[in-house]
Amino acid sequence: MKASLWPACRNARLIGAAAALLLATRVLGAQSAATSRRLSCASSLERGKDLLDRRQFRQAEELLVRAAGVCPSVAEIFDTLGLAYDFDGHPTEAQAAYRRAISIDTRNAGFHNNLAASLLRSGNQAAAISEFRQALEIDPANKTANLNLGSLYLANKQYKPALRCFQAAAVERSEDPVALLELTGAYFGAGNARAGRGTAERLAKIPGLAPAVHFSLGLQLAGYGEYELAAQQFAAIPASDRDVAADLNLGMAYSKLRRFEEAREAYDDALRRDPANPDAFLRIGLDAAATGNDGAALDWITQAHTKAPDRPDISCALAQELIRVGSFERAHDALRSALADHPAEPSLREAQGNLLLREGRPEEAVEAYLESLRSEPRRASARVSLASAYARLRQSDKATSELERVLRFDPQNAAAKAQLGRLALEAGRRDAALDWIKQALAADPDNITANEDMALLLERAGKPDQAQITLARLAKLDPKNPRIHYLLSRVLAQLRRPEEAKAEFEMSKKLQAPQDRHSE
Repeated sequence: MKASLWPACRNARLIGAAAALLLATRVLGAQSAATSRRLSCASSLERGKDLLDRRQFRQAEELLVRAAGVCPSVAEIFDTLGLAYDFDGHPTEAQAAYRRAISIDTRNAGFHNNLAASLLRSGNQAAAISEFRQALEIDPANKTANLNLGSLYLANKQYKPALRCFQAAAVERSEDPVALLELTGAYFGAGNARAGRGTAERLAKIPGLAPAVHFSLGLQLAGYGEYELAAQQFAAIPASDRDVAADLNLGMAYSKLRRFEEAREAYDDALRRDPANPDAFLRIGLDAAATGNDGAALDWITQAHTKAPDRPDISCALAQELIRVGSFERAHDALRSALADHPAEPSLREAQGNLLLREGRPEEAVEAYLESLRSEPRRASARVSLASAYARLRQSDKATSELERVLRFDPQNAAAKAQLGRLALEAGRRDAALDWIKQALAADPDNITANEDMALLLERAGKPDQAQITLARLAKLDPKNPRIHYLLSRVLAQLRRPEEAKAEFEMSKKLQAPQDRHSE
């Protein structure tokens, strides 16, 4: 038996060695297969990306669908497949692929960004915002998510969240014109006008800025009352790249600055490009009215109305000019015709209220203003005019209530503050009146009502020389206003300038006469 022990042990060792060798071969085979599969997945992914780069979307889809079947745990394959579907116009399939990628790798912010962008293109803004937020939970500094989410907030007038996103994306240090344009809007919207102006000025200095960016920046600045900077942007567009819109907006910025000669040049350029354009006629007419040339104003606005009789804004401008010159019957005709086509248009109802108020019919004016406000409750000009009608009816509490309501949604409204100042002045509350008048003039130095009342306070304070300076400037701003000429005649008499005082008094009577006739 001892002789048989050695062969038995050796055979056992041989069998054990053979089993170990077999096991090692299987392990190596499995590793080799896994390596081969990984290489195949990586190769398919790269080929899919290359097809995308060459815009061969259908081929990319076919390749990546096959790869997804072989490589079901490679998240990037599904994400790239989503891009292929998106580029090929199949958003439903794209979004399913992105979601599969996210389910495999939940911490990849880029996958959430791609899904959000696809959802946004599909019109599902709420879901897109949710995905961008999830991307930022993973990576708070993610530039793509911050820029996109900031743009969405800005579009929805959520200025402070938009500003936070743009700051997180370090847009302040960017040279990207579009990002800086959006940052400018966020600053202004959030109430930081100084930072808005600074960002706009930096953007404007970028070399080779595209005309479209100058135009968009000009529109944005004009929307926030920065007319000087806006005019600079429209003027920066090379003449060869200008169109009617650029000329008109340049003209309107100059008009706001009361640089009427430059405005007229811009409007004339617009007419040379498009002689039938009604907006150029309208704007020239409005400028003529602003300078007291009512005959020219009526002629230009009438031509604009002839070219575009269905436009309520031009019909409204025509009616307002007819009211200004005292042609009340024609104003009624113009409004009646326009309201037949646009019965709910708030600007036309407001103009109707202005006409009725000028005719001395404040009760009916109140109804017209209320009708205007039913269509547009935040229409500040109509609400301020409604307050004027209530004041005419000696309903001061109602007038005050309407003006305070305006200031709740438009805290810087100069017209509302000026009216509150006048109500306080008429009630004998001098200190309150002075405070409101100063606030109105801070918001709008050219406000007629506030300047009139400031001149009146200066006169009462024994300062007719200062009152005369204010009123002389007002007479240039609103040369057809009889009250201004009357007050000016009074302070000139106090300054012992009788001839000038008499001339101003006669002018006041001459301007007042048509109003008296039409209010009888």
